[in-house]
Amino acid sequence: MGGIRRHGKGIQVTFYWNGERFRPTLKIPPTPANIKYAERLKGEVERLIALGAYTLDKYAEHFPTSRIARQSAPKKQIDTFAVVSEKWLASCSHLSTGTLVKYRQALNFWLDKIGHTPIDQVLFSSIAALANSQGWKAKNRNNMLIPLRRVLEMAYLDGAIQFNPGERIKNSKVQKEPPDPLTGEEVDALLAYMGKYGDQIVNVFEFAIFSGLRPSETIALRWGDIDFSRGLARVKRARTFGEEHETKTFKVRDVELGARAMAALSRQKSFTFLKGEHVFENPVTEQPYTEERPLRRAYWNPALKAMGMRERNFYQTRHTYATLNLMAGANPMWVAKQLGHATMAMLLTTYSKWIDGADKSAERTKIDSIFTATATKTPQKNKKLT
Repeated sequence: MGGIRRHGKGIQVTFYWNGERFRPTLKIPPTPANIKYAERLKGEVERLIALGAYTLDKYAEHFPTSRIARQSAPKKQIDTFAVVSEKWLASCSHLSTGTLVKYRQALNFWLDKIGHTPIDQVLFSSIAALANSQGWKAKNRNNMLIPLRRVLEMAYLDGAIQFNPGERIKNSKVQKEPPDPLTGEEVDALLAYMGKYGDQIVNVFEFAIFSGLRPSETIALRWGDIDFSRGLARVKRARTFGEEHETKTFKVRDVELGARAMAALSRQKSFTFLKGEHVFENPVTEQPYTEERPLRRAYWNPALKAMGMRERNFYQTRHTYATLNLMAGANPMWVAKQLGHATMAMLLTTYSKWIDGADKSAERTKIDSIFTATATKTPQKNKKLT
């Protein structure tokens, strides 16, 4: 059949439609079988033209790689950054409320700046300039970039963009704050001052300091988690933003309670043991704590300020427990287990100064005891030579 010829690595088909010549190329190898297919296709096209039934849709169907087909194809709708952000947040519904709140707060900044931008037009240069011009501290800058990168990663995995420009923006180096625990004397002074707030406030802080539980774990503790006969607390949940969820490590652990932690629980019994499930409650609302902020804002921060102590976050109660135990000579492996650390590495890295201090103190005590004993012996007088 005329009008069929090899054209490069394809087959060109020539026909006339509405007085114009068309020469689309089929992107298929010019084998004998494919040439026969092209001849049949040309015959079908000319049949439809003769009937007046040939259309652009048919043309695009017959020759999908042709320029006319590409031009007549409807343009694909590209989602904006805001639309993809909502899709990503919806995919994160399994995360805790606290995490989602932080992600949405960070995304609000990006939505204000690039929310209406089509996702395939979000440029590295634009987001890098925004991230580096806000004066954010290193940790805050890194946190602001987390949801941005993940939204762009979703767009990449969906095929909406060819690469994730957020990956090219490097995190800032963050100076890690060392633990800032209280000394034993500061603990006693602080708890004595907190007596003005009432017994329940003293109980919750004394328990937190002498059990090593995270603040979110302390307020989620229930009476059913306490084994008074064995002096144990089973830690299996935390409470933040009004929701109870798994612990930070997603592992249940049994914490051995010392005398002062047990004493705090014994005193707390008269307030909540027969009332409900939770050990500690807000004395103002007489309801369990939904988060740790009321304790921090109403009692912890004001007490530190009133006592003239350095400002610290509530989490330092956990660090205080660890350092007091280590300085008292407790086995670091036992302390790591109490805190719920999976390995010793975290404990050794975080508390090396206190471990070293305890070790040196113990070795000095051994040496002092040896030399003190030697010094107390009465030296024998030398016999005179005769």
